[in-house]
Amino acid sequence: MSFIQVAVNVVALNPTDATISQFVNASFQHRWNRTGDNEEVGFIMSMAKSMILVGGLVGAFTIKFMLQILSRQQNLTLLHVIFVVSSLLMSVATKFGMSYEALIVGRFLCGFSRGCGFTLVPLMIAETTSRKTIALYQAPTLAILQLGSAISNFLGLPWVLGGEQTWPFFLAMPGFFSIVYLIASPMLPETITYKILEEENVEVCVENQFARPSFNLLKKLRAGNLSTVQNEYIDMKMELSASLRSSQTSFWNVLMGENSRRQLFGAIVILTTLQSTGVQAVALYTDTIFEETGIPKNQATYYTIGMFVLMALVLFASSPLLVQYGARKMILVGLTGAAFSLVLLTVSLKTRSFCPDVMTKVSLTALILYSCFVSFGPMMCFMGFATEVTTQLIRPSAMWIGGIVWNTMASAIVWSTPYILQAIHGYFYLVFVGLVIFDVLYIKFYVPSNTTARYQIITNEPVENFEEVTPLLSSEIFRQEKTANYHAENSPSFRGKNKYYGSASSNCSLPN
Repeated sequence: MSFIQVAVNVVALNPTDATISQFVNASFQHRWNRTGDNEEVGFIMSMAKSMILVGGLVGAFTIKFMLQILSRQQNLTLLHVIFVVSSLLMSVATKFGMSYEALIVGRFLCGFSRGCGFTLVPLMIAETTSRKTIALYQAPTLAILQLGSAISNFLGLPWVLGGEQTWPFFLAMPGFFSIVYLIASPMLPETITYKILEEENVEVCVENQFARPSFNLLKKLRAGNLSTVQNEYIDMKMELSASLRSSQTSFWNVLMGENSRRQLFGAIVILTTLQSTGVQAVALYTDTIFEETGIPKNQATYYTIGMFVLMALVLFASSPLLVQYGARKMILVGLTGAAFSLVLLTVSLKTRSFCPDVMTKVSLTALILYSCFVSFGPMMCFMGFATEVTTQLIRPSAMWIGGIVWNTMASAIVWSTPYILQAIHGYFYLVFVGLVIFDVLYIKFYVPSNTTARYQIITNEPVENFEEVTPLLSSEIFRQEKTANYHAENSPSFRGKNKYYGSASSNCSLPN
């Protein structure tokens, strides 16, 4: 629900650009009895479009501190309240107050929620699902994002909801989803990880730990047998304890610790893979890109809608492949294919003058391939894979920094794209090819698979051969060994160092 709101708001001013510009002119007439010149109207429209990115960057910085004050659910509820206020400002206040300032402030608040949600929503999904299914549950949210972009481009057309009298309804529409969430929020629980940390002890006696509220919540959210759920619960607590033992919960200690630093850098690179493909520029300037390939201006918006629908369909269709091949392989294939597509697009654009009809078809083919590979790889996997390769206590810091880098890249790309396109035209896409090549090499040689990352996190030992880890992790000997180490190293002195630990129990025995 949060993702469809974000998608609608991000592209909302693209199809309604002409209509909102007319409103700005009417606002000038109402206030000063004159129309605004092209420079004034253009500046206001630029401010309104860019405020969602400025708000996103502020939100990305702020969410770290919000998570320290409020619970996961409280933060998400607050963001939906801000979304409602944002929708009212962009629609009712803007229209009836004849105030383009309200539109700008509303876009900023919308961006703020977007920036916070970029960290918060994937974090909540990761803390609710199992490590094996994180990417699978993250994938549909990205498909919804693309559907939201397609819906927004369609509803924003002048003859749908983008007309002079109907655009306020269009900009108010995302607030409806927030109202639905606010009604349902009292029935939604906190995440499992947050519940474990909220309880007095992370490590408790065997006879008591499976009666705690956090375990009861896990049972409700899992379909496996009791033994499987108990093993997952012990794994989650061991992972938390391993991170706490290393004192890696502060950001400075995350940077200083070798294992945690590897997780942090890997997560940042993974989270920025989607921006490296240039998808932010494509999303906001799709019409311009299609026009550059030779598509008539009056048809470009329909091609844009088709591209977003194609991305959503590819996301839905390829989701089952995550279980079979894993996020790491899929993101590498997707990035490689995206780089090839951008090179093909560049060649077709630079040679279009020699054979316009053929090169237009080649350009369209390149954009179709680009949409498919981006959806199949980085768009499908970037959030899930980033949360897979981080521990539960390192994950909030990794998602926080990743969100800041993501929003910084998004702002830089959006603000620079028009000028770079004007300066170097088709060669613009080669910039993203270079970024994608860097990401592929880094992930290939420095980022482990999901299973490998889990082994490294628990044992703190490097793994040279990724394929050798899976049978080791499934070994009962390995499970008993790591469980014994977990209990042996969980000393009373460590408990006193963390606020989530209570007094040590004196009659605990090892789990079976």
